[in-house]
Amino acid sequence: MAAQALCTGFLVILNHFAQGHPWERQVRCIVIIGIVATWSLALRTIRQRLVELMAYWQKASKGLLRKASESGRHLIAAPMPDEQKQYIQGSIWRLRIIAAGLTIPFFVMPMAWSFIAMNLSLHVGPLAKEFWAGVALFTMVSAFIVAGYFHWAILPMPVPMRVGGKRQLTARVRRRV
Repeated sequence: MAAQALCTGFLVILNHFAQGHPWERQVRCIVIIGIVATWSLALRTIRQRLVELMAYWQKASKGLLRKASESGRHLIAAPMPDEQKQYIQGSIWRLRIIAAGLTIPFFVMPMAWSFIAMNLSLHVGPLAKEFWAGVALFTMVSAFIVAGYFHWAILPMPVPMRVGGKRQLTARVRRRV
C-alpha cells in the first residue's frame, strides 16, 4: 500500500514537471490511471480485511470458537472476551469509514459534473447539446460504477460456514429407480 502511494506521489511530481512538454497529455493519463488503480486496490484491501473480520465475528457469535481443554485432548467452546468484541466492531466501523472517505470524492465529482453537463445541455445551442448530453451520461455512468464498487467493498457477503457434519471426500453415486 505504501509503495502504491509513493508511486502515485512520484507520478504527480512527474505531472508537475511535464507541464509545457509534448508528452504532458500522456503523463496526465498515466497519473489518472495510477490514482484510480491505487484507489481500487486500497478498496480491495479494505474489503478483504472486512471479510476476515466478519467471518471471525460470525464464528464467534455462533459459538464456534474453540480452544483446547486443559488435558489438550478435546476442543471446548470459548467465549469471546468483551475487549475483543469491541476491537472487532470498532475495526469494522473504522474500515467502513475509511472506505467511504476514499470513495466519496470519486462519487461526488462525477455526479456534480453530470448535473453541470445536464444543465449545459439544456441551455446551449443544438450543436453543443449532444456533446454535453454525452458528457452527462458518461459521468453519471462512472458515478454509478463507483457506487457499485463501493457497495461491493463496504458490504461484503458473509462467508458461508459449515456448522456441522463431515465433508464427503468421494463423489455421490446416484441410484436409478
